Amino acid sequence: MFSQLEEPWCEMSKWRIPPSFRDPASAPLRKLSVDLIKTYKHINEVYYTKKKRRAQQVPPEDSSTKKERKVYNDGYDDDNYDYIVKNGEKWLDRYEIDSLIGKGSFGQVVKAYDHHEQEWVAIKIIKNKKAFLNQAQIELRLLELMNKHDTEMKYYIVHLKRHFMFRNHLCLVFELLSYNLYDLLRNTNFRGVSLNLTRKFAQQLCTALLFLATPELSIIHCDLKPENILLCNPKRSAIKIVDFGSSCQLGQRIYQYIQSRFYRSPEVLLGMPYDLAIDMWSLGCILVEMHTGEPLFSGSNEVDQMNKIVEVLGVPPSHMLDAAPKARKYFDKLSDGLWTVKKNKDVKKEYKPPATRRLHEILGVETGGPGGRRAGEPGHAPCDYLKFKDLILRMLDYDPKSRITPFYALQHNFFKKTTDEGTNTSSSTSTSPAMDHSHSTSTTSSVSSSGGSSGSSNDNRNYRYSNRYYNSAVTLSDYEMTSPQVLPLPHRITSMSFCPWFCPWFCPWFCLWFCPGSSRQMEAGKILHILKSVLHNLVRTCTWLANREKCSFYVCVRLAAAVDTPLTCLPPPPPHLTGALATADENVVWQ
Repeated sequence: MFSQLEEPWCEMSKWRIPPSFRDPASAPLRKLSVDLIKTYKHINEVYYTKKKRRAQQVPPEDSSTKKERKVYNDGYDDDNYDYIVKNGEKWLDRYEIDSLIGKGSFGQVVKAYDHHEQEWVAIKIIKNKKAFLNQAQIELRLLELMNKHDTEMKYYIVHLKRHFMFRNHLCLVFELLSYNLYDLLRNTNFRGVSLNLTRKFAQQLCTALLFLATPELSIIHCDLKPENILLCNPKRSAIKIVDFGSSCQLGQRIYQYIQSRFYRSPEVLLGMPYDLAIDMWSLGCILVEMHTGEPLFSGSNEVDQMNKIVEVLGVPPSHMLDAAPKARKYFDKLSDGLWTVKKNKDVKKEYKPPATRRLHEILGVETGGPGGRRAGEPGHAPCDYLKFKDLILRMLDYDPKSRITPFYALQHNFFKKTTDEGTNTSSSTSTSPAMDHSHSTSTTSSVSSSGGSSGSSNDNRNYRYSNRYYNSAVTLSDYEMTSPQVLPLPHRITSMSFCPWFCPWFCPWFCLWFCPGSSRQMEAGKILHILKSVLHNLVRTCTWLANREKCSFYVCVRLAAAVDTPLTCLPPPPPHLTGALATADENVVWQ
């Protein structure tokens, strides 16, 4: 039976097997073993012969077809929509391109010489694509708005000189700055900079955030990190914030995925609404990194990032997690209503229990700084580190509503000079709107060394920020740190069409001495003891006026006594004054 079945198969196989393979000397086994090299050579010959024949059959493409396939924007762009930068090229008969100094998702930055102004500038060249152009136009609008309110360029924001369109690319011309803070860290071999230099950076950055928080701006940077903070001069400590490409104004949030991961705030990680407080969180992370040389929270993804935050600060407060859309991505809710960290599925990553990686140890408060590298150096005593740690913990408060604001950060003891300290920043070339020299002589602050954020470790809890009004005559009581999220500075008052009978008598001398912008502002301490005796009666008098919001004298009192701006340089009012003003009128009109 087998032989009967085999014969038909043999007959069929005769038609399938090539004749050359029937010879044992030409069998496939031989071709793939003894004659393997010959086989490869034969395959190559067949392949290249077919390729050559195919090339001869296809007609050569003309120049127009070649341009359509390989050239973009008439040959000025590459296939990534970036302008092809050529050193030595001159734009608009004005800007001579020197070199490429940066590249990112938005486009490129080149160094150029402005022959009209006889100065070096940095030109940001936006990609030739609609999506990038639309976002750049938002950045342009915000930059022009900031420049309008910072004509003296004293709030540490990069200055936009002008903009223009060149070969379908939007170009933004900036002042040329030096290298960024990440480059500075790299130059220290990631060992960090001194606490004194960190203090100078902190004061400037808090001042910049205070400026961004003004009602007329209300700008959230959304991507604050060392790479976006540039030195003005490589030998100086002056810095400026750059790259507002991801920025937005409060109430006009257009992105959910914002902030670089290492500096991403908890509310963004949890998918909650965010405001200007996210930049303060980023600043806290940056300051620790600048001193230690390493990121405080260096997560490889969002889950890892949240776990690293929990290691230091503990589990976020329940009221936040209950309202967070993405809370269950990181945490599990127990039957008793409490939240716990979700079990780690990655066996390669082990996390410390919540709140056991203490900031006290990261900073080396009692061990001579990070790694003991600052032991014995001036300005690095435990008392200096305690102040620094306290400020950082307030910046890293989980709850954005209780997170320290820029104004109160500038009043922190970390920036104050005491009799036993040899370093401070108040006498430097700072233009801090809240820390005027006269202010620092008339106001003192006391901060407990335990401070911290809600839901964090034991050394981060039960903090109280006390700020005292002080002069030789009177000392007012403490009040809690409940600063407004937005501070009015700088400001302009609308025109006044109505005033009570006493305004013509009081306004001239009062405005001369007390109003914001006056060239003869008195020292804060002298103003306070005068205002204390008259403020209550003045507010009570203005309260009954039908159109009191138009009363110039009333507004003058409010501005001089209750508003903290770079022009008044006054500390914020205690609760009883704040309450009196709030009940009197909350509708001061700003132009």
